Order: sequence, then C-alpha cells, then structure tokens
Amino acid sequence: MRSSVARLASAVGSLACVTALGCGGEEEPVYGCPQPLEELITEAALLAHMDAWSEIAAAHGGTRSAGSGGDRASADYVEGVLREAGYMVTRQEVTYEGFEVRDAEFAEVSPGPREFVSEVDFRVGLFSASGDVTASVTAVDLKLGVDNVSTSGCEEEDFVGFPVGDVALIQRGSCAYRIKESNAAAAGASAVVIFNQGNTAERRGVIVPRLTSSATLPVLGVGYQLGVEFSQLTASGLSLRVMVDSAVTVERTENVLAELPGSADAGVIMVGAHLDSVPEGPGINDNGSGSAAVLELGVQLARCELREPVRLAFWGAEELGLLGSADYIRNLSESAIEAIALYVNLDMIASPNTARFLYDGDGSGFGEVGPAGSDELEAALGEAYAELGLMTLETPFDGRSDYGPFIAAGIPSGGVFTGAEGIKSEEQAAEYGGIAGAPYDPCYHQSCDDGSNYDKLELLVNTRAVGMVLESYALGERSIHGMSTGGSTGGSTGGSTGGSTGGSTGGSTGGP
Repeated sequence: MRSSVARLASAVGSLACVTALGCGGEEEPVYGCPQPLEELITEAALLAHMDAWSEIAAAHGGTRSAGSGGDRASADYVEGVLREAGYMVTRQEVTYEGFEVRDAEFAEVSPGPREFVSEVDFRVGLFSASGDVTASVTAVDLKLGVDNVSTSGCEEEDFVGFPVGDVALIQRGSCAYRIKESNAAAAGASAVVIFNQGNTAERRGVIVPRLTSSATLPVLGVGYQLGVEFSQLTASGLSLRVMVDSAVTVERTENVLAELPGSADAGVIMVGAHLDSVPEGPGINDNGSGSAAVLELGVQLARCELREPVRLAFWGAEELGLLGSADYIRNLSESAIEAIALYVNLDMIASPNTARFLYDGDGSGFGEVGPAGSDELEAALGEAYAELGLMTLETPFDGRSDYGPFIAAGIPSGGVFTGAEGIKSEEQAAEYGGIAGAPYDPCYHQSCDDGSNYDKLELLVNTRAVGMVLESYALGERSIHGMSTGGSTGGSTGGSTGGSTGGSTGGSTGGP
C-alpha cells in the first residue's frame, strides 16, 4: 500500500497528464476519490450505524435474529442509507428451515425426583426431534475438570456397549452437536442431554445445542454443573424424563445487495458482512460491527470514480449456518462466479478484548490455503495495517463465516476478525492491551452483546484498513486473480496503476 506522500506524488503526475487526449494521445478515464478512502471514514458515521442497530434491537425484543422484526428493520435501514447514497438496492429472499418449540419438560425421575425449569435449567436443542422419553442414563466418554479436552460423543467408538434405549449424557467439545446426536442415534439412544464443556469459566452455563438439520432424537442442553451432577448419579441408577414437542417451519430472511459500476469491469470487488444476530441478543459486535463497516465503506465509495465494480453484501441467516451467503453463491451462474475477482469478509471487527486477525489465505499459519489470489489479498491487508503502524496475526481459513461459500466456489477471499469466544494470550495482551486469559468477546452470542460491547477505536481502524485495500483494487492500482489494470488514477488518491502486493501480517499466528 502506498504511503500518503507517494499517493500525492502520483496524483500530481497523473493530473499533469489529464488533457482532452491524455498523455498517450487517447482520452483516459481518471479514477479516484475526493480524498483517500480511509480519510473519508469517520468514527461518528460508524457509531451512528452502531447506534441504529442498538435501537432496532431494543424495539424488537432485544434481537436482530434471522427472520425477526429486528432483522427486517436492519435490512430496511441498510437499504435506506444506500439509496440515499445513490445505490440501486436488491433484497434477495432466502428461505430456510426454522424451528419452533411448542412445549418441553425435563425431570429427574430417580434417584430424585426433581423438576427442571425450561430456559433456566435447560434449553431445547435447535432442530431437536419431538418425543417423550423416560429412561436410564449412560454417560459417554466424559472429561471433567478445568482445562479438559472433551471429545465426548464425537466418535462411534465412544458408544461401544451403549445400552439401547438409554438417554445419552454427552459433554460439549471438539465436534459439532449434530455429530454427537447422530452417533447417539446410531447407537440406539432414546434421547440426548448435552452439557457445557466446563473447561473455562465461559463454558459453564446452560447451552442450546445447535443442530444444523432436523435431529432423530430429542436433544436438550444443560450447564456444566448439572451435567457433572448427572454423571455422578449414573452409578445410583439415574433416570430422566425428556419431553420435547417441536416443529420445523419455513422461514424467510433476505440478503441485501448493492453495486457500484466500474468503467473497466475486469472483475467485481465484493465486500460483505452478515446482518443477523443470534436470537439471544442484539448482536452489536457480532455482527453490527462488520455491517457498519461495509455500510460506511459503501457510502464513501459512492463518492469515487471506480475502475472496477464494487458489490456490497449484507448476508441473512449467517448465524443459522451461512445460509444467506450459501444461497447467493448457489444461485450464481458459473460466469457470474468467475466475474468475482475477490471477496472481503468482515465478521466481528470490534471485539472489546480485541486482537487483530487476518484470515490465513496463504496457509502459512494454519496450513489451509485459500483459492489462488487469497494469499495476495492477505498480503494487501497486512500491508495496509503495516502502513498504519499496526500489527496483525493470522486466524484459520476454515470457512467459519460467510467467506466459506466463496472459497468453496474458488473465489479469492480474505478478511478481518478480532476474536470471538477464544482466549487472549499473554503475548496478545502485551501487543493489543486488554485482559490475558479472557475471551476476546466475553458477550459472544449473549444478550450482553449490546451497544457497550465493542471497541470504538478498533472499529474505526479496521474499517479504514479495509478501505485502503478496497480502494487500491477498485481503482486498478492492484490486480488479483487475473484482473487487468489500466487507465490512470486521479483526484486525491491519484497515481499509476500496479504496485506491489507484498507486505506482511506480522507477528506470530493466533486466533480462536
């Protein structure tokens, strides 16, 4: 990324050549922004968007989850801001399976009895099957205690000798809830109770096991302490009643899309963020932060003359399994997929106990190499942060957020992430400040992810760094994945095309 001095020198050179016929005797378009894009991004504008998410959630039961009134109001807000900036906006409907709990009961039959309270002592797993079961309980490969590494229920071998018809008591950890439930069903279990892992203070509360599709068995989630109590009672003939009355429904949400045209159209530059929260909270860091950044970048890019088209995406139902972005990619033609030069994903970019991570597109930190060009995008982001005098680390390129469907389609991707439930190290605390041994976001997927749960400076810095990179690609100063550069840049950002894709993410690798 070029320094401000280099930009000014290039701008002078370019402006000197802007004549009716251009320096080469042919008229050339002049690309640029009124000022460097990062200078157009202000804290006040970003905070206005963050306040809007908070107000929307407060007016809709404390959530902006997919399909809710808060979700629709968030999409309305995005559309209104972008239309005012001059965009044509498309709202793409996404249908998906929803889940309704009509009734649920949970009780210890023996050696009790005792009744448990829904939403206090237990919660029904998302997409749990209906059923009414009273049966003995068998614990499955539990690892109790602080710092445990639980793989309970992750392997078929965990269920060798499992009594058919028993309720399976399983511990959270290491693999998806769906795998644990599927293995239990294959072993002949009648129901599943999954308790929190208990390896850290943050993994002790009551959980909602999130199954990605309809389960075979009734599934409940409980806290770590109750799970430990159950494990101790199995030798005394523990018997539980699990009753779930549930239904799968058809739900709707939307992707919000908008695009700025480019005069050259060598490849579409995409930047996106998921708009929805989890049902449990307003989702102001996750992912109001990413949505605010994409929105304000879009507002300011509308003031620029671009060489390459820029497409903004606000994804629906990410928290339910990347549903909006997956639906978008699934419905693109092969030629439309090939037309996307790169995708930048912004998900949780203002965590309160922050660290600054770039997706490991070159595989140097975690071994998962992205589609060709992902390494260049990671390097470009690293160079932007270096120009701002900031250090970055790497985080696994594992498809955990909405870039997942893009890398599966072979589209070069990257992005910024400031941490979720992972724990900040001593080294990271020394570099970024904050609290070592605590989560990057202590309110991750909770009701306290509200207007007080984000780092304002981190939001500004990360938005500006991403803006530097988007500007360089959109103005034709950089190329990726076969994009051609051409024309000349002008205005405050001016300069010749090209430039190095070098730079470093710096520091040791890390991430949750």
